Formats: sequence, C-alpha cells, structure tokens
Amino acid sequence: MFTISRFSQLCKMSARMLRHYDKEELLKPVHIDATNGYRYYEKSQLETALLIKKLKEYRFSLPEIRTILQTSDRKLFIGFINSKINELTNEMNRYRQIITEMQEMVDKKEDFSQGERRSYDILLGIRNEISVVSQRLQMNIADMDRHIDSFYDKAEESNIQFLGVPSAIFFDEEFTPDHSDIELMIPIIHRNDEKISREWQIKKLPQKIIATTLHIGSYDYIGYAHIALEEWAESNGYCLDGPPYETYLKGSECDCHVEEYVTQISFPVIKKSNAIIP
Repeated sequence: MFTISRFSQLCKMSARMLRHYDKEELLKPVHIDATNGYRYYEKSQLETALLIKKLKEYRFSLPEIRTILQTSDRKLFIGFINSKINELTNEMNRYRQIITEMQEMVDKKEDFSQGERRSYDILLGIRNEISVVSQRLQMNIADMDRHIDSFYDKAEESNIQFLGVPSAIFFDEEFTPDHSDIELMIPIIHRNDEKISREWQIKKLPQKIIATTLHIGSYDYIGYAHIALEEWAESNGYCLDGPPYETYLKGSECDCHVEEYVTQISFPVIKKSNAIIP
C-alpha cells in the first residue's frame, strides 16, 4: 500500500485534493490507521485516480464523475460522454459567437461604454379580454424553452387550439436565474370542455389598456425596452395596472441568430388620475 503522500506523487494529485475526493466519495483510501489517521491507497486505485483527472479535464462535475464511477454500464457511460460532447459543443459555439461580436466591435471602432441603448417606438392600445392557458413555475431560467415545449405538448393533448405565441410574467423582485418565479401563458380558443391538467389552468385576462414596444435582439439587452416603457408611462401620466409581460414572437425555436429574436414587451397601464390609491 502507498501513503497518501506517495500516492499523490504517483497520480499527480495533491494530498489535499485526495482528501477532498475521499469526502466526496469518489476515491476513498483502502485503509486509515486508527492510531495516527494516516491514509493508505492500493496500486489498483491509480487507475481510478487518473480516470477522475481525465473526466475533470472533460468538464464533468464531481457528482457526474461519482455517477460514472459507480456504474459498470458501458452504454450509460457512452451516454454521459455524448451528452458532455453536446454541452461543450454548444459552449464552444457560444464562445465563437462572443469572439465574433467582440471582433466586430473592434473592427467598427465602437465605443464599448455606450452599450446597446437604442430608441424604442411605444404603442398604446386595447388588449381585449382573452383566454389563456397558464402555468406558474419555479424554474431555472435556462430551462424556459424546455418548459414551453412541454407546455405546448400537454395543451395539445387536451385538443386546445392556440391563438398566439407564449408570454411570460416574471414575479421575482430581483434576478434569480436558478430559481425564477415565472408564469407562462399562451392565448387559446376556450370552449369550456377542455380537460384541465392539475399542472396548469385556463383563465381569462380582462380587457386592459396596454403600452407595448418591440425588442429586437438578445434578451441580455431587453432591460432597455422595459426602461423605455417606464419612461414613456411616466412622461405621459400613466402607471402600471398589472404585471408587465414579455411575448416571444421569434426566438430560439426559429433556429436563428439571437440578433434576429423579436420580443414584445407589454405594460398594462392606467391614467394616474383614474388609478385607485390604496
């Protein structure tokens, strides 16, 4: 058997890292001396240590590595590898996109401090009463597309006819991407005979005065559209009459560049003179 110091030399891992892997139940010593607490490893564990190093290079998390080490199923292992290949490919494509954007900024000699602030046309109109199928979720915002796809599938199973594209209301007071409080909505033709899933509901949105604008491009800069609507409402004597919502007219489902995304932002508003003061 090897001491932890000698084993760390053999596998080129620090003793501190080996202790951490022991705590994470990835690579436990075969023996710990009850008298002095010394840890000992067998030569057969060198293969496991080197596999852990390689999987870390492949960007697997420690929980993922633990699952891989605990399975002898070759198909499952290949599935993990293919999934990571897809993940890294998407990440690589994103980095390529970032590099391209940065290079374009340099080539165009753009002022980096100016950001993406742009002008927005604000329209005021009436949203008639409309039925929507809705679901309020606590979700990772990165999973929104997956939830919307599932939303469509479940609604179609109930033979619900759609009238438009999905919208989202964000209820969080601050941006919490890992655990966002979001209501998804899709306008429908309501026939009163749909079988309602316990996971979602059908409700009617009342007639409202709505101030709207279109944001074209990445969601990263959609805050400017919200600011434009807030400034317009303040300048024209309006205040909010319900939560704002975003409607995704063109997004990732179109398999297009983010600069081609089209999102409508809607503010239900009311004249301040007509607002009920609590």
